[in-house]
Amino acid sequence: MEELRLLWRIQELEFSIKEAEEETSRYPRERKNLEEELLKMDQRLKEAQKELEDLEKRRRRLEQELEDLRIKVKKSKIRLLEVKTNKEYEAVLNEIEWGQNAISSLEEEILGILEEIDKKKVEFERLKEETNLEKGKINELISRLENRQKELKEKVSEWQKEKGELVKSVPEELLELYKNLKHKRGFAIARVKDEICQGCFLHIPPQLYNEILKNERIYTCPNCKRILYYEKESAN
Repeated sequence: MEELRLLWRIQELEFSIKEAEEETSRYPRERKNLEEELLKMDQRLKEAQKELEDLEKRRRRLEQELEDLRIKVKKSKIRLLEVKTNKEYEAVLNEIEWGQNAISSLEEEILGILEEIDKKKVEFERLKEETNLEKGKINELISRLENRQKELKEKVSEWQKEKGELVKSVPEELLELYKNLKHKRGFAIARVKDEICQGCFLHIPPQLYNEILKNERIYTCPNCKRILYYEKESAN
């Protein structure tokens, strides 16, 4: 029966359209998640870069302090040659000793910072390389999402056009039955296979099943009331 075949095709198209629209509706959220991941990667890279820059600033500050201390100790050594009393001599000696101890501490601290800087540079370059690699993968995913969304929109447009043409060839009363069943049952037409309604999976009476096979009129399932459709399997 041609009208039933047309209705079945209309239902197939509606299923395809619904599935495509559901898939498309997820894309904005999926894209947002991917873009947020890109932002997190950039933020991690910025934080690592700032940490490295802070270490460099600290190194420069300590090196300046070290230079100032060396100048101060040098001046104290010159003053040591000019003092006239033992008390002044002891005081200047203490200044020199304190300065030299401070210089040793600063040199040790600077050495530790230099080692930390070298370590952070290696980590930063590795993170930068990993970030660029991951960003490339994510951008590729975003591009695929965009292409898939475009492809689905084009297909939906084609399916809607085909459905519109098919609807014109279906009798109004049959179309109304289809719409009512679709509203009540979720979908209106159920395939029949091996005497089983694929809508409710209950057995179809043999006499009714034989009538359905003739494909001469519309029959509905005694249980779920959906329109029953039998499609001959194509020969291999």
